[in-house]
Amino acid sequence: MVEIEKPELEGESVRYRDNTWELTGALDVKQNGELIHAKARKSSRVRGNPGTFSFALDDSSASLNPGNPGEFDIELKRLEDSYYLVVIRNHATNHYRLTNLSYD
Repeated sequence: MVEIEKPELEGESVRYRDNTWELTGALDVKQNGELIHAKARKSSRVRGNPGTFSFALDDSSASLNPGNPGEFDIELKRLEDSYYLVVIRNHATNHYRLTNLSYD
């Protein structure tokens, strides 16, 4: 597991189960790079109830190396039926699909 700060994700909105959440930009890469946890808070609360979104690798291509993810760009996209984190590296682009939310 490695913790990563990606400021470009900070403030990105996710609508999930009738609530709007904002990503904080804090990420954890887990399970051999097949899972990314993204920290979030409810945007409607001043203190912001914390939660963690789980995004699972959507294809079988090479995932992020959790011990050394290297340089990459990342963006949140709404595609078809779900939200995705799109990880863009020199040699590959991976889509991680939103699977669930856990409350911290």
